[in-house]
Amino acid sequence: MRLATPKVFANCLAFVLVALLFYYVVFSSYLLLDMSKASVGRGGSNKSAATLSDLRFVPIVMKDADDLTPLDLYGEHGREPVIIKGALKAHPFMREGRNTPDHFAQVCGDALIDTVVYDSNYTGWAGHKDEILMTVRDFVDGYMVKEGRESSPHPEELRYAHSNSYGMPQLCPALQWEVLIPRHASIDLPTAGSRRNLGQPTLFMGPTGSRSELHMDMYLLPFWLSVYFGQKSFRVILFEDSAAHFEGDFMRTGRHRKVVTDAATGEERVVSLEIWDPDVEIFPELANVRIYEGEVNAGDVIYVPSGALHGILNTEQSFGATSNALFAPLTSHYTEVCVKANFANGCKDALDLTYRGECESERLDPLDLGTASDFAKCAINSKTAEEFGRDAYTANAGFHDKYLYEAHGFGSYAEWCQATCANINESFLEHEREQMLDVKADGKVRRETAAKREKRMLKLAEREHNDKAQFVVCNKQCSATPT
Repeated sequence: MRLATPKVFANCLAFVLVALLFYYVVFSSYLLLDMSKASVGRGGSNKSAATLSDLRFVPIVMKDADDLTPLDLYGEHGREPVIIKGALKAHPFMREGRNTPDHFAQVCGDALIDTVVYDSNYTGWAGHKDEILMTVRDFVDGYMVKEGRESSPHPEELRYAHSNSYGMPQLCPALQWEVLIPRHASIDLPTAGSRRNLGQPTLFMGPTGSRSELHMDMYLLPFWLSVYFGQKSFRVILFEDSAAHFEGDFMRTGRHRKVVTDAATGEERVVSLEIWDPDVEIFPELANVRIYEGEVNAGDVIYVPSGALHGILNTEQSFGATSNALFAPLTSHYTEVCVKANFANGCKDALDLTYRGECESERLDPLDLGTASDFAKCAINSKTAEEFGRDAYTANAGFHDKYLYEAHGFGSYAEWCQATCANINESFLEHEREQMLDVKADGKVRRETAAKREKRMLKLAEREHNDKAQFVVCNKQCSATPT
């Protein structure tokens, strides 16, 4: 056996060193790749600046209220968001000294309003959770006034008020003298079958930083929102873009969500797309859509089209009023959205109810968009459309800022207010009858433990207490007059 020469030994040693170096490089690269995957799997904030820079932001169209007719808004611009500048200049709430949290509390202080907090880990509607009912005055003093927040048990908490349990008509009917239906939204259809929707306008008020995360509205309906003080920043994704590039149940649930697996533990969790802090590694499809962005200031109104995902951030403490509504020129687009969405979120029922069954919705077919066109032609030529102002758009006649009692078809404020407040008691009695039955409203037999039944009865008692209190507040305002 021959011994290795020094030259051969050196060559062998060099080979071993090269092999070790190669192994180290490959193994290190594998570890880095694996760590990157784990970070994504955990839904961490490992967000690539290059990918974020690929997001396409589009400024929301702005139009001066005096230069924009309702037909221009819903015809030419009906498929995109539009900010209408100066639309509220004649509303009494916009007068100096009135458009403040304290004035809202002076008019509506004893009314009960829902309050929520935003939680990035909560995947429900708009990310809102921890709902607490409190008086308007308590909310203003505790969360809208700096001194109140500082003395709060949770001074860092950004609690957001919105009139979910009681819409503006029942929350504070006297406010209709100051917060009116804006001119561009004053001639609408009986949306989802109701000319007198007591749940809307919905009022939203919150401190700087409070928000509603990306979501779709009920029935995929369009909406308008008025801002009376402060500023709201909007980000909007059109239905056409989300339908083409997003997957999942977002059209049904209203939020774009994904199930993410933790690479280390194998555990799964649901993550929602946050439009103000988007994780583009989990939601890379966001780079394929247009994100419309704009600021709505005090005195402005924003229109957002059918089926659009939208997120709202209060960049200043703000107060706004909003309603979902259909207008005759939007008939074609809304029908198209509903059919393409495969009738998600109850939109087919909304079409039937809005047009009072005059057109045959059962013929609508997601595989044949011609059926959407046929339905829209029938709807726009229906008696309902004629009765509710179809021809006013071409004539540009009859549009003006409206009091709620006018919009709901009443001859006087007092008559409207009394009927509106009485509905609080009527709705409770109907709810109570349903809760006392052994069969649910959907016909299914209740199967619950004694503990669950007791919990349900406690909720019923709580609602009875709140409804009685709110009825008193509402009814006291029925003699209010313009100020």
